[in-house]
Amino acid sequence: MRKILTVFICCLISLTAFSQSKKDIKKNRIKSSKVTATTMVDGKSVTITESFQKFDGEGNVTDETEYTDAGAVKGRHTYTYNKIGDVMEEVVYNPDGSLKKRVVYKYNLNDDRTEQATYDVAGKLFEKELWTYTANGDRNAEVVTDGNGSVTKKVIILYDNRGMKTSRKTTDAKGNLISEKKFTYEY
Repeated sequence: MRKILTVFICCLISLTAFSQSKKDIKKNRIKSSKVTATTMVDGKSVTITESFQKFDGEGNVTDETEYTDAGAVKGRHTYTYNKIGDVMEEVVYNPDGSLKKRVVYKYNLNDDRTEQATYDVAGKLFEKELWTYTANGDRNAEVVTDGNGSVTKKVIILYDNRGMKTSRKTTDAKGNLISEKKFTYEY
């Protein structure tokens, strides 16, 4: 029990240890960060690296690696950004360093994400998510398609006259209900 509690506390501390804001990262010209965790195993302290991040001059994460409890690479992501700091591309790598997938993002003039296209290792479109927004800038619809453009899922989001979300309904390609959430508020 004591070992589990020690591991839990170390994990909690490591999750909050590097919670610097993008503004602080930029201001202090931080180039990279590493999160390590030390636990007691059979009376000996064992330190492992949990994650490593690299930043650009604007404080954006450009390269991120996560590690397993054994210290092996769990996965790696690289990111590129546009001039205003939106993620334009995310490249995901397998633990062995080979390409797993590439994700490309698009935005509208209001800086709302409107598209997320995921490509496989061969560069073939695997999945695409498209979003639309209300005049107030609230996301009101999401459509997911496969690599051939066939719809696999639809989400409709409704709002009340105050702009508060009232429901989120998810259906499959045939319109069959998958899930529905209702939101109520007390004023």
